[in-house]
Amino acid sequence: MPPPAVKTIRDLIFYRYAKIIAKRANRRDNYGFIMERFKSLKEGRINWSNLTREHRYAILRGQSCVYCNSPSEIQMDHIIPISKGGPETADNMIAVCKECNLSKGDRDLYYWWIRIKQRDDDDIPRIAEGKYLKLIYNIHKTRGTLESTDLDGDGKLTVFDLGIIADRKPTAGQREAAINEETKYNARLAAHNSVHKRGNPASSRKKYLAQRRRTRPRRTSARPRSPDHGNNLIDKIKRSLGIS
Repeated sequence: MPPPAVKTIRDLIFYRYAKIIAKRANRRDNYGFIMERFKSLKEGRINWSNLTREHRYAILRGQSCVYCNSPSEIQMDHIIPISKGGPETADNMIAVCKECNLSKGDRDLYYWWIRIKQRDDDDIPRIAEGKYLKLIYNIHKTRGTLESTDLDGDGKLTVFDLGIIADRKPTAGQREAAINEETKYNARLAAHNSVHKRGNPASSRKKYLAQRRRTRPRRTSARPRSPDHGNNLIDKIKRSLGIS
């Protein structure tokens, strides 16, 4: 279950991607880091990479199954099935073995990985989950369901909600609602960033330090010492050595 701060489909997608970032940074179990990345994604302070990164990872790992690492009988799998709204593009394809391809079929990635394979959702391969999240975000954006809170009707928001809408094509009304929803979200984001004056953190830090140097009073001279400072010090040394 996601934390209470994750309330919508949009939030859940950003939260899952924040966990991917944490794994890449070797901070998989660092809840504070994950939530900071989640909030940064949600508030637009950072953006996720484009799908080129997943393509690069796929090339570097070589020809083996993304899911089980088997090098035999490699095929191409549509991460989001075409029958459920997935695009017929390279962005929606990964190399998998025949056994995994047949097992997954037209199932949603999270449903197959968790319910069928009985694996932990945090162990989904980065290439598959990264592509899935970016593609499913656009599908929900098109259908106007990014602000939805429960799509499978079980009364709670889980990763299984992400694949529900993908099997329905948007109507004209849904497309119009999607545009209005995204416009409102961007307006809220702009207002939030304006209030909090979001910018480049590194740039803001440099400006802060420069302002601090300009306003901090400088010491004009060394602190005056007592005229007997030197003599007192000599006396202390003599006493410690037993010299009278």
